Amino acid sequence: MEEEAKQPISPRATWRMMRPVVAPYWGWVVLVVLLSVVVACLVVAEPYLYGRIIDSVTSSVTRHVLPSAGFAVIVPMLAMWAGIVLVESLLGALAAWIGWYVGNKFEQRLGERLFEKILTLSVRRFQDERAGAMLSRFSNGKEAVWGINYQILRVIIPSIATFTLIVLVGLRLDWRLTLVALILVPVDAAIGIYHLRVSVRRQDVMNDKWEETTGLAGDAFSNITTVQGEAGEKTVVSRFAKAYLGVLREQLRINVRWAGVDAATSAVNIAGRLLLFVVGVKLVFAGTTSLGTLVTFLGFVSIMYSSVQAVFSGLPEISRSFSRLDRLARIGDEVPEVRDQDGATKAPALRGLVEFDKVGFTYRDGGKPVLQDVSFSIPAGKTFAIIGESGAGKSTLAKLMVRFADPTRGAIRIDGIDLRDMTLATLRPQVGFVMQENMLFHDTILYNMRFAKPNATREEVIAAAKRAQAHEFISKLPKGYDTVVGERGVKLSGGQKQRIALARVLLANPPILVLDEATSALDSKTEHDLQKALREVMRNRTTIVIAHRLSTVMDADNILVMDNGKIVDQGTHEDLIKRDNLYRQFWEIQAGGYV
Repeated sequence: MEEEAKQPISPRATWRMMRPVVAPYWGWVVLVVLLSVVVACLVVAEPYLYGRIIDSVTSSVTRHVLPSAGFAVIVPMLAMWAGIVLVESLLGALAAWIGWYVGNKFEQRLGERLFEKILTLSVRRFQDERAGAMLSRFSNGKEAVWGINYQILRVIIPSIATFTLIVLVGLRLDWRLTLVALILVPVDAAIGIYHLRVSVRRQDVMNDKWEETTGLAGDAFSNITTVQGEAGEKTVVSRFAKAYLGVLREQLRINVRWAGVDAATSAVNIAGRLLLFVVGVKLVFAGTTSLGTLVTFLGFVSIMYSSVQAVFSGLPEISRSFSRLDRLARIGDEVPEVRDQDGATKAPALRGLVEFDKVGFTYRDGGKPVLQDVSFSIPAGKTFAIIGESGAGKSTLAKLMVRFADPTRGAIRIDGIDLRDMTLATLRPQVGFVMQENMLFHDTILYNMRFAKPNATREEVIAAAKRAQAHEFISKLPKGYDTVVGERGVKLSGGQKQRIALARVLLANPPILVLDEATSALDSKTEHDLQKALREVMRNRTTIVIAHRLSTVMDADNILVMDNGKIVDQGTHEDLIKRDNLYRQFWEIQAGGYV
């Protein structure tokens, strides 16, 4: 992830990600800009009108006009001032509401699109990065959309519009005072631009480190039983605190820089107002400008410098937001390792003839091949078992069946069709996969079981649970099928989670089953009862059973023995135990002369 953080920000990638998000709301954006310009005109009108009132009062006093007559002259201007304030407030509120609406829509659309994209990334991708870091990047990216929207539509554009109008009106009123007011603006801009250029790259690296810190917390939360079971709370907290303190110190250095920017620009602005006042007073004494004009410019310069300061005070947030969006855009540009190939078509209703044709697999990061020239064929409706030592390649073979990865050599075919020629959305529902470690959603048992078949009736769910030997324990839970299982199913035992996962697959009723140690967490009696149910389920259904317990594979139509990524033997249970081979060694170790 550090290598990624070193990559420069790519505006093109960010724009490619944001364009479809922004496109439907261009009209709203334009309306906010127009409202901002109108509000800017009203903001500029206030000090201008105030200056005219001062000139009117000064003129009345100089000419010794009666107070009532003098006041009557300024009443229309006061009414106009009140109207300006009212309209400015209403239009400002409208612009703010539209800005919030647009910002919420941007955040919603980006969140939906990126969430969908993240879910298409390969399982391997999630193994390479902490889930907490990925979640932090996703959350920060959504917030960045809101931040940029607010800063640009509610701060930057109104400030630029106000600054521009003040300059134009000021030049018309008194070009000399306008130039004096503008003298120190380039200094303001130079300070902001310099620090922005220096800080953007550093902030991008900081975002990466903040995500890593969040990832540490996510790891601890996900492994809370290990943390508490090993009394490792202090160790985890110490590691988190050390990482957090390190990141915080670096972040503070950047923040100190921006605090310096604020202090410098504030000093420049005070100096600018003081300079304008001195020059303006001299012009008033010389009779070349009016007191009202000077008062107008004093109001102008305050708004002008506030506009410049608003722009540059918003730049750090925009910098952070673009950095976060760029990191999210890199995910948007990622090409999933496993994806629909060009020309892939919908999978037909599969019968279940499975063929492995000289399949080899090596992870992209190199290393020893996991599978080497694996070839076998499973007739439709038959049950094949795969056994071997840990690391022999059994689980990798199973994952290839549902395309969690693709072979690096050879091909896997079902009914004569290469898996890569079928779309993932139509292939995977027809290959039921039950793993050794089955994670459940933090929701009800009913929701978890219906996940593979959302429209299933409650009766269908119960029937599937009974077939998976799960109905009895579910019925004893406080709320039965409406019991919430907790994060990753933490409220259930390993065996209970396995049975719910198996029931979920049985509910979907796929033509092909892949059971990767699907009964490893069960006690002997439950496994025995479930095996009887599974025999019925597997009848006339193509099934691949991966197991260490040979008692679960004895009835398979064929047993493949794997060692170091290769199939070294195969046959029925009766055939294999007659030979002096790896299977017989497993049998003698596990059976001890009897099963």
